Amino acid sequence: MYPNLLGQKAYHKLTDADMAGIIGVTRTAYSSKVKTGRFTPGECWKLCKFFGKSFEYLFATDDDIGEKVS
Repeated sequence: MYPNLLGQKAYHKLTDADMAGIIGVTRTAYSSKVKTGRFTPGECWKLCKFFGKSFEYLFATDDDIGEKVS
């Protein structure tokens, strides 16, 4: 759902448990949030700060990225 977020996760060799720790939730809750896209504003902020990326970049969807290519 969020290719740039998942790319940053892979680049930094982080697990779902690591990502969950960054935003302060369980691994199961993090996995659910990635599937549903239901991150809170605070969780988004924490991830943006951790990776040093903008919200627009980190939370771009497949559709957003496809629009830029077309």
